[in-house]
Amino acid sequence: MFSEITLDHFIGTAGEIARLDLPEACAIRLKSLGLFEGQYVQLARSGNPMIVKAAGGKIAVAGDIAKGIYMRVAHS
Repeated sequence: MFSEITLDHFIGTAGEIARLDLPEACAIRLKSLGLFEGQYVQLARSGNPMIVKAAGGKIAVAGDIAKGIYMRVAHS
């Protein structure tokens, strides 16, 4: 069973992006940087901005944008 939580509230070190709920231009930019649905990401640093590792690089994500990135969380 899965649920979703926004990246700014994500507790953990790694997970999968479930969806992006952001303005189209922002979502397109994030996708070009390697942040898209189904992408596995690692949290390198929390805070604002937070740093995530994805697609072989590190990406700084502002807090307002992190609120629109939903992570898939498994529940037992």
